Amino acid sequence: MNKKLIAIAALLPCLALAGCVAAAPVRNPSFSTIAPAKPSPTPTNDATPAADGIVDSVYVEVFPGHTFKSKQGCRCTLPNSAQELFPAGAPVVFMKVTMIGEWKPSQGAQAHQDVTGMTLKGTQFDGRPEPAVLDTADGPAAAKAARLPWLPQGLFGSTRDWTIPNNKERSFGAAWYLPAGVDRLVLTVDIPSEGKPLQLVVPLPTSATSAANASGE
Repeated sequence: MNKKLIAIAALLPCLALAGCVAAAPVRNPSFSTIAPAKPSPTPTNDATPAADGIVDSVYVEVFPGHTFKSKQGCRCTLPNSAQELFPAGAPVVFMKVTMIGEWKPSQGAQAHQDVTGMTLKGTQFDGRPEPAVLDTADGPAAAKAARLPWLPQGLFGSTRDWTIPNNKERSFGAAWYLPAGVDRLVLTVDIPSEGKPLQLVVPLPTSATSAANASGE
C-alpha cells in the first residue's frame, strides 16, 4: 500500500475524535450548583405585635393575647347599682406588654431607660367612657401560666427605681374584663419620666371579640 494512503488512513480516527471533542459543550468554569433557598419561617401571631409605639426613649409593643372566663367576679358595681359589673364567668382578655429601651444621642453612654412609676391607668375600651377594669383576681394566675410577671409592679418587684436596658426586652402581662360589644382596647402607657402618656389602639383577638359579643346577648 502507498505510504501516503497509509498515513491518511491512520489520521482519520484522530480527526474523527477531534470532531467529537469539538462538538461537546464546553462547561463554564465559573458555574457552580446552588441549592434552592429555604423559605423564611412565617411569624406567628405571638411574634407579631397587635400595636406598638414609642414613648420618647421607650419602645412599647402589645401582643394579642388569649381570652378566658373569670373564676371570680370583680366585686365592683356601677354607681347607684348593687349589681356586680363583671360576675364570675365574665370574659377576660389577657395581653403581653413589652418594653425596649431606645438610646438617644443626648444620653451619651447611658445604657438603660428610667420607667419608674409606670402605670396603665386610663386604659379603656374603644367606645366606652369608663376605665377598663383589671382582673386582679384571676389575672396574676394567667400571667404566671404565660411565664410573665403581673403588671409593671411584678416585673420590678420591690425595687424602688425601675429601669430597662437599651435594646433588650422586658415584658409583663395584664388582663381586663371584657364589656359587651367591644373590639379594641385603648391602652394608656404612662411613664412619668417620658412625658406625655402614650395611647395605643389594640385590636382585640377574635376570641375576645366573640366573647364580648356573646356577653352582650
